[in-house]
Amino acid sequence: MNMLSLILVMAMAVYALRLTGFLLADLRIPSAWERTLAFIPVATLTAFIVASLAGASGERPIRLLAVVSAGVAARYTGRAWACIIVGILAYGLLRLPIGSTGS
Repeated sequence: MNMLSLILVMAMAVYALRLTGFLLADLRIPSAWERTLAFIPVATLTAFIVASLAGASGERPIRLLAVVSAGVAARYTGRAWACIIVGILAYGLLRLPIGSTGS
């Protein structure tokens, strides 16, 4: 499968998912399902974080510090966007070379 067809398939899947959401907007779902669905964003973010920690072994301390800093930001601000921005900035800054090692 070439890249263009992969992109088109993903675009159709996203469109179908959104269309389904619009078509089922008036449907009432049980309250237990609503409570369960409320945890999907947190579970997705957790899956991304755990998957990102399994990167190259040389970057594990950097990734762990970025995750901890993002967690602190999330704890004190209560905002998901602050958690994401702080995590990305911390990761980027920690990967910068501290000094030149050459002569």
